[in-house]
Amino acid sequence: MAMVSTIAISFSNAQYNSFDKISMSMEAKTAKDGYVSSINAIIYYNNDGKMVTYYSHPKEYILLNNIKGEIKIYDAKENTVLQQQNYRYSTETSQFYFFLNNKQSDLGLKQMGFIQSNISFEEDVMVTEWLPPAEMAQAITKVELVHENGVPIYIAYYDANNQLSTKSYYYNYNELYPGLSFPATITKISYISPTDSTITKTSFNNILIDEKVDTKAINFKIPDNAKSIN
Repeated sequence: MAMVSTIAISFSNAQYNSFDKISMSMEAKTAKDGYVSSINAIIYYNNDGKMVTYYSHPKEYILLNNIKGEIKIYDAKENTVLQQQNYRYSTETSQFYFFLNNKQSDLGLKQMGFIQSNISFEEDVMVTEWLPPAEMAQAITKVELVHENGVPIYIAYYDANNQLSTKSYYYNYNELYPGLSFPATITKISYISPTDSTITKTSFNNILIDEKVDTKAINFKIPDNAKSIN
């Protein structure tokens, strides 16, 4: 499910978007213990919350998911489909949802029940701290979010021992259209232990909007005769 988790952090219902559909290529490289693994895909997103992702490496398959958290993984070579449903895989629960919907001020923290506890400024940088809702308090003590020139550049989560558990950097912003910027590169560091971590760098390229998007690719449907492997 690692690949599902990777892409499930992508897009969602674009009710505030000024576009109907968008596509982009994605490359995610993860480094751990001196080894580097990579994932390559092309992502297609429709403003009704439907997303179709064509993976090319390390294995070819097609993943479809939506705002309900319904996921279908189709293997064209075997003509098989795996289906799951879990709201945490919904296309509207990711940070990218907030980037694409002009909700960059808190990256969904308010929606998840976090409460802002502190704010500070230094030149063009704004730092806010957030306290978790009761149901998350045993796992998270706080979240730190940093904006520069109005866009998020860093977010960090602290675990129950107030130790840094994950941090992500957002950079190489592209202006999709006036007033909406999107980070073409995201670097996430996950701390497994005080001496062990994984680093994932995700890059997005070839961003296309509306009439430039491949209509056939975004409207892909799994064949009726595909064999279920659930």
